[in-house]
Amino acid sequence: MTLDRLAGGRLGTIIEPFAMHGTAVSIAIEDGSGNVLVVAGDPGPDDHPIEVRRPIAVAGRDIGAVTGRGAVDRRLLDAVVRTLAASVGALVEASIAVEAQTDAVLVADAAAVRIDAELTLGRRIQRSFIPLTSPQIPGYEIASHYEAAREVGGDFFDVFRIRGRSGRLAICIADVTGKGIAAALLMAFARPLLHAALDHAGTPALALERTNRILVEERYSSLFITALCATVRLRTGHVRLANAGHEPPLLVPADGGPITWLEGSGPLLGAFAQIQLAECSTVLAPGDLVLLYTDGVTDARAPSGERFGDARLVEALDASRDGTAADVVEAVCDAYHRFQVDEPAADDVTLVAIRRAPRGH
Repeated sequence: MTLDRLAGGRLGTIIEPFAMHGTAVSIAIEDGSGNVLVVAGDPGPDDHPIEVRRPIAVAGRDIGAVTGRGAVDRRLLDAVVRTLAASVGALVEASIAVEAQTDAVLVADAAAVRIDAELTLGRRIQRSFIPLTSPQIPGYEIASHYEAAREVGGDFFDVFRIRGRSGRLAICIADVTGKGIAAALLMAFARPLLHAALDHAGTPALALERTNRILVEERYSSLFITALCATVRLRTGHVRLANAGHEPPLLVPADGGPITWLEGSGPLLGAFAQIQLAECSTVLAPGDLVLLYTDGVTDARAPSGERFGDARLVEALDASRDGTAADVVEAVCDAYHRFQVDEPAADDVTLVAIRRAPRGH
C-alpha cells in the first residue's frame, strides 16, 4: 500500500479539516519522490511564511511527507503537521494489515475488518494525544485518568509548563459535545489550539477566548466544546482559572475543611463569535488538592438507571482526601466503576488531580 493509492479522496478528506483557510495555512501531502498528491488551504500572500515538514513513516521507512506553510505560530503549525503525518502513516499501516487479511475472508467480512482496523487506528492516534505520564513538578503531585466510552472519544486534557514562564503550570480539560469519530476529530483540532493559546495568552480567560474565535471561524460541524483552563504559580500555589461551560473543579483542603466547587462559568466554545469569561482564583495551601473532571464521572449509570451524581463524587473525594493525587484519582475511579457494575459507560471519563505537596515532603 502506497500513498498514491490513498490519494483518490481519502487523503484530501483527512487534511481538509486542518486547512484553516481563515488563518492562511496550506497543508500538502507528498509521496516518497516529492510528488504532491493533495493540497488543502492557501498560505496567503506573505513572502516569508513559516514552513514545517514532517516525514510519513511506515515500518521505519519514510514513504512521503506532510508540509504545512503559513503565517502562523510555528508551534501550532508543527503540532498539526506532526499529527497528520502520524495519522497518514498509521492509516497506511492499517490498510496494509487489512489487505493482508482480505484474501482470507469474504468481501463482506473484509469491510468489517477494515472498519475495525480504522477504529483501532483512530483509538491509537487519539491516545497519543493524551499525556501518558504526568510532568514531574517539584512540590506538586499530578495524576490523571482517561477512559473513552467508545473506540474514540471527545474528552481531552493537557498539563504542561507554560512556554517562557517555567514557574507557571498550565492545566486544561475539555469535553466535545457528542461522541465517536466526529468528536474525536474536533478534539484533535482543538487541543493544539488550546495549548498554543495558553502558551501565548496572558490569562486562562484570554486563552479560551482566542480558541473560541478560531473555532467559530474554522469549525464546520455542529459540535461544541466545554473547556476549563487554569494556571498555577508553582512558588505560591496561586491558581487562576476560567471556565467555558465545563464542570467546575473541586477543591479538597488539607485542613479537613469542606470540599467546595470553584464556581464560575461562561459560554461553551464554538457557539458564539465572541465570548467574555470571568476568572476565579484560589491559593493551594500545602496538602490542598484540586480535581478537574468531565461529566462522564457524574453521569455514570447504575443498572437501575440512577446517576452517580455530585454527592457520590464528593463522598469518594472525602474518603481519600488524606492520600496522594494518584490515590484520589484511583478512589474516584473505583467508586464510579463499582456503581456502574456491568453497565456500559455513558460518556467519556477524564480526571486530573493536582495536589500541592504537604510541608516536609
